[in-house]
Amino acid sequence: RSKIDIIQLISEYLPLKKTGRNFKACCPFHQEKTASFVVSPERQIWHCFGCQKGGDIFGFYMERERVDFREALQDLAKKAGVALTRGSEFRVQSSDQKEKLYEINHLASEFYHWILLNHKAGAGALKYILDRGITKDSLKLFSIGYSPNQGNALYLFLLKKKYTDQEMIMAGAIRSKGYDMFRGRLMFSLKDHRGKIAGFAGRTLDPNAKENKYINTAETQIYHKSFVLYGLDVAKDYIRKEDFAICVEGEIDCIKSFQAGVKNVVAIKGSALTEGQVALLKRYTENITLALDMDLAGDAAARRGIAIADAAGLNIKVVQIKDAKDPDELITKDPREWENSIKQAVEIYDFIIGSAAKRYDITTAAGKKKIVEEAGEWLSKIANPIVFDHYVKRLAKLLEISEEAIGSALAKIKKQSVFSPQLKQEGKASASAAFMSQEEYLLALLLQSNMPLPEEFNLKTNILRRIAEELIIGKKKFDD
Repeated sequence: RSKIDIIQLISEYLPLKKTGRNFKACCPFHQEKTASFVVSPERQIWHCFGCQKGGDIFGFYMERERVDFREALQDLAKKAGVALTRGSEFRVQSSDQKEKLYEINHLASEFYHWILLNHKAGAGALKYILDRGITKDSLKLFSIGYSPNQGNALYLFLLKKKYTDQEMIMAGAIRSKGYDMFRGRLMFSLKDHRGKIAGFAGRTLDPNAKENKYINTAETQIYHKSFVLYGLDVAKDYIRKEDFAICVEGEIDCIKSFQAGVKNVVAIKGSALTEGQVALLKRYTENITLALDMDLAGDAAARRGIAIADAAGLNIKVVQIKDAKDPDELITKDPREWENSIKQAVEIYDFIIGSAAKRYDITTAAGKKKIVEEAGEWLSKIANPIVFDHYVKRLAKLLEISEEAIGSALAKIKKQSVFSPQLKQEGKASASAAFMSQEEYLLALLLQSNMPLPEEFNLKTNILRRIAEELIIGKKKFDD
């Protein structure tokens, strides 16, 4: 705390203005137009008179980066050049274990990267990625590498570094003794928002391969696919600066955009936003722009993701890519067109209405019915009443139908629920799971998985916390 000046730290995040003995800014933790966030250099504390949050450097860092005290302590110690010694307060087995998994992933990433750039085994992969327009600077920035086709190359490397088979398996580096998880694939390091490598995505270079084009690290103690946004570690400051995030589907799309100068971009690893990804984005902005190479109107998973983002209060726009199948292809043709497409992005609900209007006859009763049904599946889920009323009026004017008729149709659609057809297909058990709380779902997953239980559960629901505590106690007795 004494090594880091609070003004210097907070200035990395906010433009502070000196007022008397203190400094002021608009609070980063709630919306406001008049600055009520005050920082005292004398007392080395901060306080917001709007949302009533306050604290020291640790409190600010924890709130801003959404980390716990242990992580804040470790990150700020590195920043201050302070070496932490592990006393009794740090002897937490689960945390030590996680750090070891991060170490393994870091070494694996360096191994893959070296193979790609320096070894003959990676020559073909290097030619492929350079031909795709990815520069060597980007290969380094995004920690891209290659896993050789030899079945145990990484295993032997990590064995020399004194890691055990069990530790490698827990990190997702190998499947079993001497058998690497990834072989003959271009490797993308999947980092959390602080730049720590949580897992990997491997892309096959064989167009005739029977395996999946991409495979990811299996879920581990540190890698959870639904909580990862590719490129966030390098894009977060640009997202803050631009106050919006562009979401693309693939790693190549993300990297090519970054190279083209549009750097507030992340890849969501698929077509659907998850609750975890939405929560991550909301740390940095309230605005997202989707640039996905698929038909949003016909994708149920994407609809769920957008509904989650809308319910979280995010403002959503859609990039309409023309004359290209995805951002990568568009940027290769003309980077300026990519920038223009982003500037011309439309509100998500304008996109949905426009998409439906193009595919159905707007002059017939049957066409109008189809447009209302398709657009209504989206509009009926709008949480904000002002936004909802705006699009009821717009749809009514477009179709030349009364607002009352549109409102009645949307109310009926809302009762039926946009997700019910998919839930019926997945079965009653899946339908019940969809309405479970996040804590219930987490506990259910842990009970059914082979993952080791954490040392503690920070659950808010009393009964679930008690169940978790009994599980931990039971496991310890069993282990003993």
